[in-house]
Amino acid sequence: MTEKIIDFVRELIGNDYITTVLISMIPIVELRGAIPAAMTMGIHPLLALALAWAGSAIVSPILLLILRPVLNWMKKIKAFASLANAVESGFRAKALKVVGANADTELTPELAKKLEKKKMLGVYVFVAVPFPMTGVWTGSAISTFLDIPFWKSMFMVWLGNLTAGIIVTVLAVFLQDYMNIVLDVFFIIVIIVLLLYILRVVIKMVKSKKQAKEQAENSLSEDMQNDSENKNIVVDNESLDEDKNENIQDDIKNVTENTLIDDKMPTDDKDLSQKDEDIIVTSTSQNKSKRKDKVSDKKD
Repeated sequence: MTEKIIDFVRELIGNDYITTVLISMIPIVELRGAIPAAMTMGIHPLLALALAWAGSAIVSPILLLILRPVLNWMKKIKAFASLANAVESGFRAKALKVVGANADTELTPELAKKLEKKKMLGVYVFVAVPFPMTGVWTGSAISTFLDIPFWKSMFMVWLGNLTAGIIVTVLAVFLQDYMNIVLDVFFIIVIIVLLLYILRVVIKMVKSKKQAKEQAENSLSEDMQNDSENKNIVVDNESLDEDKNENIQDDIKNVTENTLIDDKMPTDDKDLSQKDEDIIVTSTSQNKSKRKDKVSDKKD
């Protein structure tokens, strides 16, 4: 099956060397599939390694320069926003795993500087392992999200890719008699890995949309709750104003009544003083009459 695909590509391009270079630039396949394919076309193992490495190396600086701008551009377009967020989330999670950090860890500048050597070593080891999804494409993306400087990222990716190429070349030489079987198995693995990756991205897209919907609903409910609280505050203020007005009216009424009472008080005091004078006059006249009676009795 794989042999037929390689023959079709060879006839389409017409040059085995260019075919090797183009195969090595394909995601997931990369150098790991290009070297065995080149050897089945009769290319010497060392030349196959050089061609495959050169082809895959071309991809690294391009990815390092455009990956983030492309993802940021996709986020601004509604149709691609969920896909961009899912891809970025996947690469960021892989980047954190490479340096042994937790998924919730924020890569602050201080932490990035402290872990720079560890990050560079992690990128090298990740790319050097000759498995699908650990090549130049993923390694460059990881370097981007680890904020490793451009030239250091490219050097570590190229070095790791060269190590992986040497390992694959040695294995291909030992398994040269079974190369067609090896390529068939590799092709099946690539398809499975690609399907799993697509499935993972789709799941993340669905989760991202669900979280965005939940956040929008929570925001709407909070706004409604705040509006309700504001209305209650307005009603309470109105009731307080009514109570204040009633209290003011009661105070005015009390002041008015007290004023009327105070106005009546002088009249009552005059009446009382007149009564007191009458009582004193009466008692004085009575005393005088009693004295007269005593005097008359003595004369008699």
